[in-house]
Amino acid sequence: MDYAGIGKGSGARRVSPTTVTVTEASGKKTHGRLVRIDDFLVTVAGADGPPRTFIRIGDVPRVELHDPLKPHKDLLAKYTDDDIHNLTAYLVTVK
Repeated sequence: MDYAGIGKGSGARRVSPTTVTVTEASGKKTHGRLVRIDDFLVTVAGADGPPRTFIRIGDVPRVELHDPLKPHKDLLAKYTDDDIHNLTAYLVTVK
């Protein structure tokens, strides 16, 4: 689905998926699109084959997430309800 041209301004843009680099204890690295992650497993979909799932025990294997939306998600904790209310009230007045 192409989102360009929807709404006013430049329109919505397609965001790159979250990727992950998994470094096994042997040093072998696997990089690809993040399918799933929790405290026990991480699943990576690589371009060269089926998804691979790694068992996580503590910090092994080392997992590095590359989330293009992280800066935006980090801002959510900084805004108060009053900030969001005030911003919404302002946007209603803009035409």
